Amino acid sequence: MTHVFVVDETTFKYHLEYKFAGTGAGDKTAPFLLSPTDTTCKVTTERMLVGMIADISRIRIGDNIIFYLQSSQGAPGTFFGVFKVVSEPFFDENDQNNYLLNELHKGLPFRVLIDGNRVFSKGITEHEYLDSLKGKNHPSDLCWSLIYRKLKGNRGCTMIMDYEFNDLLKKLENKNNGQVINSDNFTFNCATKQITANDTEHSYDGVKNPIDITNRLLYKFHRHNAFESHLQAYLTANFDRAPYKNLLLPLSDQTAWIGNEVSCGVGMQRIDLMLKQETQTDVYIKVIELKDEPPYRAIIDYQIPWYLEWLSDYVLPKYIDKTIHVIPTVIAKGNIPAALVSHFQNFNFNIQSASVSPLEYLGFDVDANNNIIITKYL
Repeated sequence: MTHVFVVDETTFKYHLEYKFAGTGAGDKTAPFLLSPTDTTCKVTTERMLVGMIADISRIRIGDNIIFYLQSSQGAPGTFFGVFKVVSEPFFDENDQNNYLLNELHKGLPFRVLIDGNRVFSKGITEHEYLDSLKGKNHPSDLCWSLIYRKLKGNRGCTMIMDYEFNDLLKKLENKNNGQVINSDNFTFNCATKQITANDTEHSYDGVKNPIDITNRLLYKFHRHNAFESHLQAYLTANFDRAPYKNLLLPLSDQTAWIGNEVSCGVGMQRIDLMLKQETQTDVYIKVIELKDEPPYRAIIDYQIPWYLEWLSDYVLPKYIDKTIHVIPTVIAKGNIPAALVSHFQNFNFNIQSASVSPLEYLGFDVDANNNIIITKYL
């Protein structure tokens, strides 16, 4: 799986030299991660930060990291890579002790450590990657993951699909004539706009608190507060771990691609979670709508069909050589209200190129022992 982190010339140098990638929101802090009952964080601020926690929590050791260097002084935005993740995500509070705060000139509390994978000196511009139609035969061939991010101007850590990464990698290889940097240490040359080998090896000595949203999610649940963003972060962190992998993954013993807040249009439509797994012959795609309240008709009548239509137009054409299985899923609070059961059971959406499963429903709850329970009802 591949994740793109947004950097500027100042932060990029330190990301490379100290081998980490990070995301954050200006001077905003996340005290609720260290104290789950904290009441000092504004609701809107917390929701934004928990979205970033969901982003970083989907990252796994061995994943690919690409850096997007923002445009500046007339230079175009440029993609650089390829790096690999070598740590679990961790948290370094955005306070005066935040590691490298003074050097970065911004707080990046949510981080992962990285190492070189296939690191190329020259990057490819956003025009070369996002705009060029060279070799493209269908709208699905474009990198919609990043086009949508660019249009909306958000998400400092964005996942991209496997085929989008393969296209980017091919362009990086061509730009650099296949030559990678023969070094374990890197820096960024602002004059040449290139990554270079670094003679100095830096040690990352910052705090590495684990990121765990569980207790904050429980706190929100018991107070009857909104917790949809917290549930999303909880699931990106735990979707491939027991007991959830048997519920959420079509192939419970195989690795999966996961996307959160997957943009599916130039408006504000986003799929809360999308899971993808592949074999030699089949591809399984699960589209998940999350709610922190009991389900209602609009989810079935409007949201799920919108997501499936977009999926059929922009994702499924990349897998026409395989048997495609699409699994629409709703995860909401509690069981299905009796008046909605037949509505769920009668849901039907036809995609010519794929087999669409009956609508799946999973109910979220907390038991008497304060354990999070997700139960399959349909």
